[in-house]
Amino acid sequence: DSRDVKEKRHELIERLANVDEQIGEYFLNDEEPPLEILMAAIRRQTIAREFVPVLLGSAFKNKGVQPLLDAVVDYLPNPTEVNNFALDRDNAEARTDLVPDNSKPLVGLAFKLEEGRFGQLTYLRVYQGTLRKGDTIVNSANGKKIKVPRLVRMHANEMEDITEIGAGEICAMFGVECSSGDTFTDGSVNLTMNSMFVPGPVVSLSVAP
Repeated sequence: DSRDVKEKRHELIERLANVDEQIGEYFLNDEEPPLEILMAAIRRQTIAREFVPVLLGSAFKNKGVQPLLDAVVDYLPNPTEVNNFALDRDNAEARTDLVPDNSKPLVGLAFKLEEGRFGQLTYLRVYQGTLRKGDTIVNSANGKKIKVPRLVRMHANEMEDITEIGAGEICAMFGVECSSGDTFTDGSVNLTMNSMFVPGPVVSLSVAP
């Protein structure tokens, strides 16, 4: 009932006041923070990893799905607010910041592989630049050049054919042989999202029968 809702809202504000100074002032003054200030504080502390909003819902009849999607937009950082970087293999793996700009050289990461009816489906996130159907891309792990035959955008178990994808977006590619964690570029840069450094063995001696 409304009494329970009011009680839980007060608890939410109290928990948030423990980690956010602005909400703490409202709480100490026994004042109700405006909705926009409350949402901004939740977002601020979520990004700072000091607060974790929890939403309830069910896949049955999509109950609670829309509030969850709204919360992703309202409380989580968008691609322009996250500092991503790659390692320059031409410069002793010096750290290079990636810019979510479609006009920059392409840098993308294959983060998931799936066997489908048409062969290997490679999920790729583009961190920088633009990827187009028919482009020739380079696998930084082995230097192989690959022509992108087909790009799709996934919607649950459905797929939508697309011609290009920009920075901050996720797509899937058909017919690209690679491993999970491989970095792809347009060949104008020699960057990798994962270090090629192999540490020395932890154990230098072994016991054999």
